[in-house]
Amino acid sequence: MDCKNKVIYQIWPRSFQDSNHDGIGDLRGILQRLDHLQDLGIDLIWLSPVYCSPNTDYGYDISDYYSIHPDFGTMDDFDALLAECKKRGMRIIMDLVANHTSDQHPWFQACLNDVNCPYRDCYYFREGIGSKEPNNWISMFGGSAWTKDPLKPQSWYLTTFTPHQCDLNWENPRVREEVANVMRFWLEKGVSGFRMDVINTIAKQPGLPSWHPEKKGYQFAKDLMTNLPKSHEYIQELIGKLSQDFDFITIGEGMMADNDACALYAGEDRGELNMMIMFDLHLQDCGPLGKYDFRKLYHWTIPGFKSIIFRWQSDSQKRNYWVANYMNNHDQPRSISRFGNDSRYRVESAKAFALMNLTLRGTPLIYQGEEIGMTNCRLEKDEWRDYEAINIYSTLQTMMHLPKFIAKKVVQRMTRDHARTPVQWDESDYAGFSDHQPWIKVNPNYKQINLKKDLVLETSINRWYKQVIALRKAYTALNTGIMKPVLKNHKQILGYVRKDDKAEFLILINLSSSLARFDLKTEGSILMDSYPDPQPQLLRPYESRLIQIR
Repeated sequence: MDCKNKVIYQIWPRSFQDSNHDGIGDLRGILQRLDHLQDLGIDLIWLSPVYCSPNTDYGYDISDYYSIHPDFGTMDDFDALLAECKKRGMRIIMDLVANHTSDQHPWFQACLNDVNCPYRDCYYFREGIGSKEPNNWISMFGGSAWTKDPLKPQSWYLTTFTPHQCDLNWENPRVREEVANVMRFWLEKGVSGFRMDVINTIAKQPGLPSWHPEKKGYQFAKDLMTNLPKSHEYIQELIGKLSQDFDFITIGEGMMADNDACALYAGEDRGELNMMIMFDLHLQDCGPLGKYDFRKLYHWTIPGFKSIIFRWQSDSQKRNYWVANYMNNHDQPRSISRFGNDSRYRVESAKAFALMNLTLRGTPLIYQGEEIGMTNCRLEKDEWRDYEAINIYSTLQTMMHLPKFIAKKVVQRMTRDHARTPVQWDESDYAGFSDHQPWIKVNPNYKQINLKKDLVLETSINRWYKQVIALRKAYTALNTGIMKPVLKNHKQILGYVRKDDKAEFLILINLSSSLARFDLKTEGSILMDSYPDPQPQLLRPYESRLIQIR
């Protein structure tokens, strides 16, 4: 399925819209807001997991891939959502979590009841070394990547995320067949594709050896569990099998996947995935262990930001692979709080990142609430809901020996909870998300920042999104056209040209809170500018400008 000219909107259902007054977003709530998404110009809706789950990791720990979690409604509700989306010219993409299952999944529960259960080979059960784990791998959320097997005192099973998310052994054909069965089930229901969670971790190094065993403590075994050659074989087998019967979209989440890896996963002639999500832009100011690795002190620079954009744009264009661009998602703090200015220049920051995300080469992903400029929300420790945040708070103290107050600051800066506060629809109680106390705190700024208020403002962020999306759809130059950087060495401005044989555009974005002057011919028509009175050779703080050259 051609997805290059599509615009994708990600919904994290728990925080989108509550329809049944229990403080939790649900499928009927999404259905109530479809007119908003249609009006915005959305083609595809990516639903974060709505399957049955004990919610240790809020749906990314799946216990039943064929059922809807009661919090979100019923299968009838899902079918109604599919039908209403179709009426509006939109489609649904499911979130497929196939690196691991919940420890409550029937397969894994059977493993815990019988040491000879054949499903044990569908996971990684291994004998420990003495009283210790089979290897020294650290989990993505801190602590050991292994959990003790209750049936065998010296045995462990691999859990590279939370201890309740048990890694599947893709070497076993039964696992690969079951993943295909799950995808087939949802495709037959009418979904249009899948965002494939941490798909580049499904293959592990044979033998599961320790990483740098000479070092003390748990080690991040990135090279032993990401982007291994076998993962490509598994994906090609999976996609090849299903593509005989279905035309569907696949979006791969490539945890720490570099350009070389993404060129393989999403290469035009590879027979694997349609596009890959990359992490470099959002990890640029983090240490090698990820977003809670504070050793770079979370310092990023505009030249560094630009170099990442230009590298990915140039490389994907040169090697003919496709990426999914994003500035916000359910795993990252809000972009205008992290890379922009969420107080004095909140509107300008939101528009700047919108113009960038929607005019770069690649398929744009928009995350709920960014179309009205939602910001980070300060959450105290007792208000945290994310397992990762709570666990990392302890890990930062035990493994990195941080004092509690510093560990708290690190978590407050980077917690995924920032992205998971309820969508701010209006000024009523609980921001119009619900009439009941929500499962997580509503950002207190909802009376100032909400969709209803934004729509009547001359500076409306939502209308800006609609305008850019409409232009993207009207001109192929803004989709598959060539991307050429300009002002590469400018210390404040991100600039580039998008063009094909039909049209040419110049995009200029000031990524700073200071005036930015530039020396560049800008002959053409200014189609969009985030300030009402564009000035030649000058961009004000976070000003963004779209010029049609021809």
